[in-house]
Amino acid sequence: MERLRRSMLYIPGSSMKMLEKAKGLEADSLIIDLEDAVALSQKEAARKTVVSALKSLDFGDKERNVRINAISTPFGRDDIKAVVGAKPDGLVIPKVNSAEDVKEVEALVDVAEKECGIDKDKIYLLAMIETPLAIVNIEGIASSSKRLKAMLFGAADYTKETRGKITKERLELIYPLNRMVIAARIAGIDAIDSPYFNVKDEEGLIYHTKIVRNMGYDGKSVIHPAQIKPVNEIFTPTKEDVEFAKKAIEAFKEAEAKGIGATVVDGQLVERLHVETAKRTLTIAQKAGIV
Repeated sequence: MERLRRSMLYIPGSSMKMLEKAKGLEADSLIIDLEDAVALSQKEAARKTVVSALKSLDFGDKERNVRINAISTPFGRDDIKAVVGAKPDGLVIPKVNSAEDVKEVEALVDVAEKECGIDKDKIYLLAMIETPLAIVNIEGIASSSKRLKAMLFGAADYTKETRGKITKERLELIYPLNRMVIAARIAGIDAIDSPYFNVKDEEGLIYHTKIVRNMGYDGKSVIHPAQIKPVNEIFTPTKEDVEFAKKAIEAFKEAEAKGIGATVVDGQLVERLHVETAKRTLTIAQKAGIV
């Protein structure tokens, strides 16, 4: 695990005030948005604001990603040229439909890094999965580039394309969500859920977040500071989780020394596969600063 992405906060790239405020928030990752959150008339001004923020603001250990405009628009290529020079951690590619979409951006980033004197492959990529076509091509997208570190689901655009409706139970999204996390696991990258759009409904936020946490997702995008804490908590191991993980690892070590391939801890079977899960639990807890 390279880093935590429990919560990924969208911030309009046009607002220096909001970018400055983000420095003090507890989100693991920032998605500084040049796409949907910025009006057409403000695209170039927002790009300059984002470059200035990346160069002048100290975001601490937060991951600093910039969602560029699609390169099929008049803005995407210029976004890459300008933003790469400001050295973000990653670029978020909107509306990825195929592996070729990622590779096309990758090639542009290769050139921009070289022109800016930045080490090759320094800046990584994250892909927005927002359409049925993306789900059909999900395995190819997930393995399309060594730069690709995560895929982010976009429920609003996806349900617009399917002519569906987002519900509390999320039954309409179970298939694409499962397809995406499976592809992410095969490729060894992170899977991040869509934002929850009702910022006043914490109960609904928690319910939706727990669904994907149980699926195996690594985190969730958020659109309001109030959503960060509950999302972080759901994706952070509890004290009980940590204690069980420690006991499981130690008990299995002792069993293995005796030539035994399994043991029981607190009434639960512990085999090698459970030890791997326990080790990941401890890694997350360590990165979250709770152990």
